Amino acid sequence: MRLMLITIMSTLCLLVAPNGSFAQVTERDNQRSAAANYRIQQGDKLSVKFFNNPDLNEPSLVVRPDGFISLQIINEIRAEGLSTSELRARLEKAYDETLLEPIISVTVIDFIAPHVYIAGQVSKPGRYDLREAKTLMQAVFLAGGFTRDANRNMVVHARPNGTGDWNIQSAKVMDILRQKGSQKDILLQDGDYVFIPDSKISQFNKAVESIRGVLPRFF
Repeated sequence: MRLMLITIMSTLCLLVAPNGSFAQVTERDNQRSAAANYRIQQGDKLSVKFFNNPDLNEPSLVVRPDGFISLQIINEIRAEGLSTSELRARLEKAYDETLLEPIISVTVIDFIAPHVYIAGQVSKPGRYDLREAKTLMQAVFLAGGFTRDANRNMVVHARPNGTGDWNIQSAKVMDILRQKGSQKDILLQDGDYVFIPDSKISQFNKAVESIRGVLPRFF
């Protein structure tokens, strides 16, 4: 019984330790989650390692302005818009034809600061630091708010899905502001696009057509 009490007290001490050890663990978890969600961008520098074929290693590979990377043996591959795990899977599949069970790791060693894009009927459309615009509503406010011609009832949100296309959804901003119904503010990720259509556009499919005109194309 005494041993059990000592174990419980020791656990509690770790949880409330003044050195912030519990907070440090939580911060590390947050960092791992952010790294897993990071989407590779043009200008990022990658390290690609082949565990069974070190002669193919690329210690400092820059993603070109067209979003592609060039490696030995295989054709160039688009890296932009992918997570490191998605790019690793594509590389292993590409090398599977020439290497016996390729085992590859991909690491971003230098990257462009995470950002989101805001376009359409806002006062200051453009690219914004994700640290300053973590949610859809924060992005709208950071971009100076709606113009007079904005459709305030429908904001379009687009996110790369890792397969060469985009997941696109709409949000009712006024419901978010009024905390009405089940509509919640959307937590943004690196590379997301937020598009505010013109008030003349009331149908979602028409708004999607508009935003696809400004989205990068993945091939």
